[in-house]
Amino acid sequence: MNQSFHLFQLQKIDSQLDNLNKRIHEIDGIIAGDRSVVEAQDALSAAKAKHQKARHHLSECEDRVSSKRIKIEQSEANLYSGSIKNPKELQDLQMEIGSLKRHLADLEDLLLEAMLAMEDAENELKNAESNLEKATANSLMQHSTLNGERDQLIKLSEKLATERGLAVEQITPENLEIYLRLRKTKKGAIVVQVEDGTCAGCGSTLPPAEWQASRSPLKITFCSSCGRILYSG
Repeated sequence: MNQSFHLFQLQKIDSQLDNLNKRIHEIDGIIAGDRSVVEAQDALSAAKAKHQKARHHLSECEDRVSSKRIKIEQSEANLYSGSIKNPKELQDLQMEIGSLKRHLADLEDLLLEAMLAMEDAENELKNAESNLEKATANSLMQHSTLNGERDQLIKLSEKLATERGLAVEQITPENLEIYLRLRKTKKGAIVVQVEDGTCAGCGSTLPPAEWQASRSPLKITFCSSCGRILYSG
């Protein structure tokens, strides 16, 4: 069995598996790191808090205006009831009513501001709810596509794993150990072809004896310059 050939085939399978596993890892990272829905949920929570605060403030303003109007109505009822005869008391009551009405005008201005703030908060809440719906839909669509791709990659990985097992059966334990050790220490290809008497890994010209040895089907030969396994094809 040609050990260099089988090692070269094993390397091709391992390279494909490396790429597949890298993409699967990328997909897992994209799905796990998807912040769009989380950010939309945070925005909705903030909008709800703002809406609740605006509603509470509006309710307080409405209560204060209502209370002030009732107070004015009671004071005016006393003023025009005829029960108060003392001119000084009548004058004081008129002044009090005037003060209450001025205060009421200020409160009504605050009420108008609170109503406008409530309207803004309601619009912001509706927008936040709409944005969350869109973000959720987009996320589901994107994740559906990514999960579909991931499933296909896993199936292909399983198929390649089977092919890898068959390739490993053709390699001696000693040569497999060398191959696995070089995969940890060398970057890029570790089984390289001999092209026009040179090592495709480093570009060095091979001595004739080394070139001839690389053609042997029984043993593996290493480039004397870069240490990679030579494969003559």
